[in-house]
Amino acid sequence: CHDTETSTSTNNKTRKQQQQLQQQRLALQDIINQIGTRLGFTIEHGLYRGKQNDIGFDGIWTSTEGHSLVLEVKTTDAYRINLDIIAEYRRKLIEQNRISKTQSSILIVVGRQDTGDLEAQIRGSQHAWDIRLLSTDSLLKLLSLKETLNDTKTIQQINELLKPREYTRIDKLIELIFLTSKDIS
Repeated sequence: CHDTETSTSTNNKTRKQQQQLQQQRLALQDIINQIGTRLGFTIEHGLYRGKQNDIGFDGIWTSTEGHSLVLEVKTTDAYRINLDIIAEYRRKLIEQNRISKTQSSILIVVGRQDTGDLEAQIRGSQHAWDIRLLSTDSLLKLLSLKETLNDTKTIQQINELLKPREYTRIDKLIELIFLTSKDIS
């Protein structure tokens, strides 16, 4: 009888922890989408929980230039993320003409700084050219920069940073850094 009580107690504790983690993720999703609004994107809020026959993205951020970021928010990268599912969200949105294939990409925002495993997973996947990964801390730094400078050029530069780029040749990255540092001076 004692083993059953212990097992039930452990299951209830685990269930409560899972519910708390889910609530934290939902709050983080709302906060991240609010940051997107403050960065100048038009936001389409996604689902909190997946529903059958619905696309389970966390948000779509569309810039004034028309580039759309399909947002996926994760509290941690402790669990392996199925990138095929996130890429499928984008593909379905393209099929429904809600976003453009040539003017869209995926942005994964992770609540923690340590994203090494997820970075390696993205680099090694077929989706590497379509995905950008960012911590909430770095997203907040971009917001701070935008609000400090508060000009159209800064917003465009932030939009460019969030688009996936091939950085074997880093000229574009250097140009963005140079223009931003010049604006700050």
